[in-house]
Amino acid sequence: MVGSRKQTDWKKIASDTYETSFEISLRNQQKEDVVVKVVEPIPGDWKMLSSSHEYTKTAAFTAEFLIPAPKIKRRK
Repeated sequence: MVGSRKQTDWKKIASDTYETSFEISLRNQQKEDVVVKVVEPIPGDWKMLSSSHEYTKTAAFTAEFLIPAPKIKRRK
């Protein structure tokens, strides 16, 4: 499994409020489909404004995603 995380936006909304966007990419190099647990630390008092996948707030400063990652189709 290969993953990468990239910050795509950052805005200061107020003196103590920020809005950020991240893109997390996953690539499954295994021979079977897998589900990847992505644990994202989020500091401070937070609210998720949008997400491409469902998540669970597992702790005050943590969001957890379970992402299906299909196997890569190999060329013959």
